[in-house]
Amino acid sequence: MANMRGQDIQSWTEHTERTGGSVKFSERDEELRLLVRLYAGTAQGRGAVVFTNGPVGCGKTALLQAFAGRVKEEGGLFLSLTAATSERLHLYGLIDQLVNAIRAAGMTADPLAAEEIGVTVSAGDHPRTPRIPLGLLQRVSRTICELAERGPLVLGVDDVHFADEPSLQCLRYLIRRIDSSAVLIIMNESSCHERELAALHAETLHLPYCHRVRLAPLTLSGTADQLTRRLGAVRSPRSAEAWSDISGGNPLLLNALVEDHLIEDQLAADGAPARVNPEPGESFRHAFLRCLHRGEPSMLAAARALAVLGDSASPSLVGDFLGVDATSVRRCLADLNAAGLLLDLRFRHERARQAVLDGITPDRLPLLHGRAAELLHASGASARAVAEQLMATHDPVKASWRVGILREAAREAIHLGEITQSVDYLRHASGICEDAAQEAGVAAALADAQWLVDPVKAARYLPRLSHLVTTGALTGGEAMVPVRHLMWRGDFAQAETLLDIVESESGQTGAGGGTGGGTGGGGPKRTAAPVDVRIGRLWLSFVNPGLAKDTRTTAGPEGPSAATHPISLMTLLNVTATLVGDGEEFQGADHVLHRTDADSPLTPALFALLFLIQTSRPEEAVRWSDRLLREPWIRHVPMRRAMFETIRSAAALRGGDAAAAGESARTALEQITSAAWGVAVGLPLALAIRAATERRDFDAVMPYLNTAVPPVMFDTPFALPYLQALGRYHLAMGRPHTALTNFQSCGELMRQWGADSPELADWRKDAVAALVAMRQAGRARTLLEEQISLLGDGRSRHRGIALRRLAAISAAPDRQSLLTEAIRILADCGDQFELRRAQSDLAAATVPDRPGAAREGLDARTAGKFPAPGRRRFDFAHDIPPAENPGRTRPPAPYSVRNAGGGTDDEKAVPPQLAELTDAERRVGSLAAAGCTNREIAIQLFITVSTVEQHLTKIYRKLKVRSRSGLPVELLAFNDLPCFPNGG
Repeated sequence: MANMRGQDIQSWTEHTERTGGSVKFSERDEELRLLVRLYAGTAQGRGAVVFTNGPVGCGKTALLQAFAGRVKEEGGLFLSLTAATSERLHLYGLIDQLVNAIRAAGMTADPLAAEEIGVTVSAGDHPRTPRIPLGLLQRVSRTICELAERGPLVLGVDDVHFADEPSLQCLRYLIRRIDSSAVLIIMNESSCHERELAALHAETLHLPYCHRVRLAPLTLSGTADQLTRRLGAVRSPRSAEAWSDISGGNPLLLNALVEDHLIEDQLAADGAPARVNPEPGESFRHAFLRCLHRGEPSMLAAARALAVLGDSASPSLVGDFLGVDATSVRRCLADLNAAGLLLDLRFRHERARQAVLDGITPDRLPLLHGRAAELLHASGASARAVAEQLMATHDPVKASWRVGILREAAREAIHLGEITQSVDYLRHASGICEDAAQEAGVAAALADAQWLVDPVKAARYLPRLSHLVTTGALTGGEAMVPVRHLMWRGDFAQAETLLDIVESESGQTGAGGGTGGGTGGGGPKRTAAPVDVRIGRLWLSFVNPGLAKDTRTTAGPEGPSAATHPISLMTLLNVTATLVGDGEEFQGADHVLHRTDADSPLTPALFALLFLIQTSRPEEAVRWSDRLLREPWIRHVPMRRAMFETIRSAAALRGGDAAAAGESARTALEQITSAAWGVAVGLPLALAIRAATERRDFDAVMPYLNTAVPPVMFDTPFALPYLQALGRYHLAMGRPHTALTNFQSCGELMRQWGADSPELADWRKDAVAALVAMRQAGRARTLLEEQISLLGDGRSRHRGIALRRLAAISAAPDRQSLLTEAIRILADCGDQFELRRAQSDLAAATVPDRPGAAREGLDARTAGKFPAPGRRRFDFAHDIPPAENPGRTRPPAPYSVRNAGGGTDDEKAVPPQLAELTDAERRVGSLAAAGCTNREIAIQLFITVSTVEQHLTKIYRKLKVRSRSGLPVELLAFNDLPCFPNGG
C-alpha cells in the first residue's frame, strides 16, 4: 500500500468493492490519490495531516472507512477515533478513545493509561476549560510517535468538530510534532462546523505537511455512475437527472434512494407495480433526518421553519419565526443548500418536508403553525397561505381576522378551481365565528361553494339558511343565496317568500349594502343591493312563468324589472348582464367574453355565448366555450363546467355538429347527477336526446329517456326543449302522433304563460314535421301560415325558416318564390347554416328541365353560392342527417300508405292519379318530390341507387311527367320519413 502509485487507484477501488468495501466511489479519485501519496510518504518518515471538509452526508466517513480497510489489509496500523456531540461536555473524550484503540491493537509501547489523564473529570466540574499539563501532552505525542516507529500509522478522526476542547488541544500538540514521523492523521470535519474549529485551523493549516480537501455533492455524471454501479444498468440522462434532483447529489441520500428503489423492485417482483422514477421511502426519510441532526442545531431549526412556512418562506420570515438575525439565517440556508438538502428555499421533495414535520412533536407542531399564521398575516401574505396555516393549527381561537382570511382564501380557491379546498376553508371558519351574524354569513358562503360541487348536498343547508333569513340573522347579498338555491330546486313559493323579505329589508334603507361577507356584529344592518334583488326577480319571472304573472312590478330607471308577464331567455340574460355591468350597455359578446375571468360573474359570459348562438354564430360560440372550458376555475368546478358544456352542446347542435353536441351534453350530465341539475335538467337532457336522435344512434337515446326529471320542471321553460327533443325522437322512431302531442304540449305551456314566441321554443316547425308524416299537409300548412302571421313582416331568422318549411310542402310552382324570400331574410340575419339549407332547397326545386332555367329572382348576394351536386342534405321532418354509419341502429322501416300510423291512423284513399304506383314507387316518389337526390333516397330506404333510378323511370312513365318538378305534391303523404332537403 505504501508503494501504491496513482495509476493503481482504479484497481484499488475495484478491489475495495469486490471485497465488500463500505462504499462504491464516484468522483473521489483525486482525494484517494492524495491519501495514497501521503501514506506512501510515511514509509520515508514523512508525517502528514489531511483535513477532509464537506457538507453532511457527502461521503467523508465512507471515504475514511474504505481507506482504513485497505490500510489494514496492507498490514498498516489504523487507529479510529470518532467524536460525538453527546460526549462534547466530557473532557479528554478523544484521548480516552485513543488509549483504548492502542490497547485494542495490542500495543504496550508506553504505560499510558486512561485513568492517568483524568478522563473521568467532566466539564461540569470546571467552569473553564482546564489547562492541560505539558507532561500529558508530551506523553500522548511520544506514545504515537513511538508506535509509528514499528510501521506506518494512520490516525483517523471522524467528526472532529464535535471533540471536546482538551482533546483538540492534544491533537494540535500532536500535529505540530509528526512532520518527521511515519504518521498520517486524517480528520473529517463538516463544513457547517468550521467556526468551531477555528483555533485548530489557525495552528495547523499553515504547516507544509497539512493538507485540506473538500468533498462536494456528486455531479450529474457522478450520480449516473453511482446508479450504474448500484443498480447494474446504465441509466438515461433524464433518469439520472431525477435521481440527482431529489438527492441533491448527496451520496447518503442517493444511497437511501437506491435502497428504497430496490425494496420497490422486490415488491414489484411479488406482484406490485414497479416504479421507474425514484420515489423516496423510509430509507430516504431516515437519511434526511440524519443529515439534519448531524449538522448544526440551527440547521435543523431552519429546516423546521421552512417546513412549517411552506411556499411562503423567505429569509426574513424564517428569521422572525426563529427569532434570529438575517445573517444567521442566510448562513444556515447556505449550509443546507451546500449539502443538497434544499434547493434555494424549498425542499427537493415533499417527502423530505414531511419528514421534517413528522420530526416535530405533535403537541408543538400546531403551535408552530399558529405562529406561522400570525407572521404571514402580519407580513401581508396571500389569504390562502395564511389559511393553510390556520387549517393546521386545530386552534379554536375565535378571531375576526381569522374568519375573514378563511373566507377570502375560499374565494381564491374557487377562482383556481380548487372547490373542495374552498369548502374545507369555510368549514373551518364556521367553527371559529365570533357571533351569529358572522356564522350566518359563513353558512351562506359554504352553501354556495358546496352548490358548485353538488347542489343536492348544498340543499341540506336550505332549512337553516331560510330560517336565518326569516329571523333577520342572514342579511345583505348573502341572503340571496337560499333564494337562488330554492329557485334551482323548483321551490318557487318559498323562494318568493324569502325574496320578499330581502326586498323589504333593502327598501327600508333605500341604499344597497355590500354583497360580500361581513366579519361580525356591530355597525349598521347590511341590506342586499337593489341590483341583487332585481336580478332575483328577473330569474324568478323566467323560471316560473305562472308565478311571475301574479308577482308585483318594481319599475325602475335601469330598465325592465320583474314584469307582470313572463320574460324570454334573451331578455332575461340581456337585462341581467346589463345590471351586473353596473348599468353599462351591452358592448358585444366578444367584448364580454374577452373580459371574462375568475373574478367576473358568469351571467354575462353565459349571455354572450347564447347571444352568439341566437345571432347565428355557433362556430364562434363553440370556440369561446372551448377556450373558457380550459380555464381551471371552470373546468375543475363541476357545476360551472356542466353549464359551459351545455352551452357548447347547444352551439354545436345549432352548427350542425351532432356528434360534438352529444359529447358535450354527455359530459355536462356526467359532471353532476341529474338530481343536482334541479329544474334545469331538461336542457342538457334535451340536447343529449336531440344529438343522439340526429345521429340516428337510437341506442344512445335510451339512458336519457330513462332519466327521471322532477315534476316541477314542467312548470318551467326548461320543459320546452325537453318536450321538443322527445317529440323529435318519437318522430324519428315513426310515432308522429306521439311526437305531435309533445310539440303541442310546448305550445299549450307557452300560451298559458303568455309567452308563445319562437325565440323561447319554435314548436310549430316541429309540429309541421309531425303533421307531414301523418299525411295532414293541410294542417301543416295552416300551422306554418299561423307561424308566419305571428312573426309579422320583420326579417327575423324564424320567419326565414318558416318560409323555407312552407316551401317544402308547397306545390312546385310556389316553392321558388318562397325559398327566394327565405334566402333574402336568412342572408340579412346572418344565419349561414339555415341560409345554406335554403339555397340547397332552391337548387333542388329549380333543377332545370331545360338549360339555363332556375335561379331566377335570386338576390345578388346569394348568386353563385349553391352547393355542389351531391352535397349532403338534411331531413326536413326530423333535423336528422342521413345515417352514414351502417353499423348504427337502423330506424324502423317507413310506414306503408295504409295504416301509416301503425294502426292508429284512419285509412285514406289513394288519389286516382297515384293508384297505378306500387308502395315502393310511392315511397321513392315522395322523397323525390321532396327534392332528395337519388343517393339520399337510397340511404333513406336502404336500397341501391340503381333501384331508385328504375323506380323513378316507372313513376315518370305512369304519371306522365318529364322530371321531378312535375311530381304531384300528394306524393309527400306516402312516406312517414320524408327527406325534405336541408329541412328541420
